Amino acid sequence: MVVLKSLKKEVEYRFNLLRRSLLFLDITFSVIILLFFGIFRPDYVVITAYFLVIPYLFFTHRRSFLYQFIIASGVSLIWMFIAKGVYNYNYNFITILGFNLFPLFSWAIGLSIVQIIYLYYEPLFKNKHFSYKLLVFVTLYWPILIFVETVAYHIFHIQNLATAKYTGLIFCNCIHAPTWVQISYFLIGPIFFIICSIINFKSPYSKIYRQIKQTVNKYYSKDKL
Repeated sequence: MVVLKSLKKEVEYRFNLLRRSLLFLDITFSVIILLFFGIFRPDYVVITAYFLVIPYLFFTHRRSFLYQFIIASGVSLIWMFIAKGVYNYNYNFITILGFNLFPLFSWAIGLSIVQIIYLYYEPLFKNKHFSYKLLVFVTLYWPILIFVETVAYHIFHIQNLATAKYTGLIFCNCIHAPTWVQISYFLIGPIFFIICSIINFKSPYSKIYRQIKQTVNKYYSKDKL
């Protein structure tokens, strides 16, 4: 009984230590993307970051998150079909078939980052009702959305000329766009979260936990011998 408790304690300790390290890496990765806006062309930054996400997930042993990354990309693409004519920036961003690649890749990366940060905290309320989980996601998504939009507009001066005539949100003077676009910005995240919840993807941390458990069990088994 004592051995089992020690095993569980060791597994939990290693798992939480690794989880915190991954959260630090995720936040660092996100901050670097944002800071690079001030050094390189923002569309080059988000496109490069998008394709770096795949090897990054493999490197951090969270390849199962690729499914949610694909959903984020799909949601972003659907949004671009809906709001195709809404984007025309003060930068000469890459456009293919009328689709501006900067918002396309930005939405995919942004949704993925918020989701993976949410999944870090999910074990704390995994038995809670769905509405509670949605509320937690929203409390992460909305502040991050406002922060990124504010920094992009006021610090890096990334401005959408197509909707520049519209009034931005009062509290941040950002997201200058028609009301339906502003509302959509705040709804895209929750919609993405609901889709992922309906599909019921396994947390990328589940496999990491199992691997740590196997490693600890092997170590204790050898120690006994």
